[in-house]
Amino acid sequence: MKLKRFEALSLQEALQAVKAELGPDAVIVSSRRLQKSRGLFGLLSQSVIEVTAAVDRSTPPADVEPAVTLDSSLQALLKQSTSSSRPSTEPPKAKTEPTFSEQLKVAAVLDPVNQHLQDMKDEIQRLRESQKDPEQTLGPLRQEIEGLRIVVSQVLGSQMQKRVEGLPGDLLEDYQTLVSHGIEPQLAHQLLRSVVETLGTVGLGNREVVTNLLQDRMEEMVAVSNASVSRNYGQKIMMLVGPTGVGKTTTIAKLAGMARAQNIERNTVLITLDTYRVAAVEQLRVFAKILKIPLEVAVSQQDFLGCLSRHQEADLILIDTAGRSPKDQAGHDELMAMTREVCKIETHLVLAAPVAESVQLDIIRRYQSLPVQNIIMTKLDETPRYGSMYNVLSQAGIPVSYLSAGQRVPEDLEPATRQRLVDLVWGEPQVLVHDEPATLVGVAHS
Repeated sequence: MKLKRFEALSLQEALQAVKAELGPDAVIVSSRRLQKSRGLFGLLSQSVIEVTAAVDRSTPPADVEPAVTLDSSLQALLKQSTSSSRPSTEPPKAKTEPTFSEQLKVAAVLDPVNQHLQDMKDEIQRLRESQKDPEQTLGPLRQEIEGLRIVVSQVLGSQMQKRVEGLPGDLLEDYQTLVSHGIEPQLAHQLLRSVVETLGTVGLGNREVVTNLLQDRMEEMVAVSNASVSRNYGQKIMMLVGPTGVGKTTTIAKLAGMARAQNIERNTVLITLDTYRVAAVEQLRVFAKILKIPLEVAVSQQDFLGCLSRHQEADLILIDTAGRSPKDQAGHDELMAMTREVCKIETHLVLAAPVAESVQLDIIRRYQSLPVQNIIMTKLDETPRYGSMYNVLSQAGIPVSYLSAGQRVPEDLEPATRQRLVDLVWGEPQVLVHDEPATLVGVAHS
């Protein structure tokens, strides 16, 4: 028996080479696709088909099957084609080897399939290589997105500039004032356009009327909850949630002090779930001792429900929670489970005014699943402008319950009003100015 390997660009060409050299009695032993390296350092590589064929010059016995056959896939296709073309009435014929013409027909079918499979293998390999270094794929995408963002920003900025320049009367000065106080340009333009549509160009001559109407429009775009610590309809339960460092514990003390100042007979209870932060319980225990109100510490959901059960006669229950990252899903699930157990809990999300606008909006979006009924804005004394706060509140659409500035308890806390929020944006008057001495000493924000 004579064995020989043949290489060609396609299976059909390889079979023709086998036939030309070994004759029609040759048998295909195996076939495979190879990458042949050529040129300097193998830079010019090419995919070829390697076929191993054999021919036996002696005649084998009639009862002996050939030892070497076609590839399994090629043999199966040939069996299917020959069996389908043979009439069912004919008696079974002796097994014969496929002719070269049949092999060429099969090769013509398999060549495109093999090439497609090879292309798929190359693509999979390329994807695997890119996964090893994601930046190769994500880097150009980030650059393209950033380029689009810059272009869109320039286009919108140009359009907004044209709209602003078209404002009649002295509204351009009002626009510049609002933007300088931190109001978003689009929101400022929207407010001023509303004034023009209401007064018309003739009515813009009266500056007092324009200013009053503009402030009214600003008040309409924010919501307040008319918050109160009074017991109007049964027991009132308030839970304060929010990220670390926004002043939840200090605000809890201010709310308790406000309730005590309004009615010394009001039965108020403090519950803290903040057992993670060092000295958090002790800090709230000091407040509770000064105000002469009970403090409960709950380390689990069962403890929390037990605390509520023991104080069913309390007028006001204030719940302090641990500061958690907005991305802490486990903490959110725990709070959600507690609020589901007690449906009458008012959830107040505490936000710090100096925090960036985009961060505050992300915090609101993540905490809204509790859900959040009210927002408390703290640390108003630590930000020079309040336009960013106004942008957040107008977009969120969640009522504001309280405003807090400073650490005096309970003086540096007041119920939020629309007029107060607008006055802060316009810079008049100053935040929470009190002449009377503080009831409790200030403490650090929690």
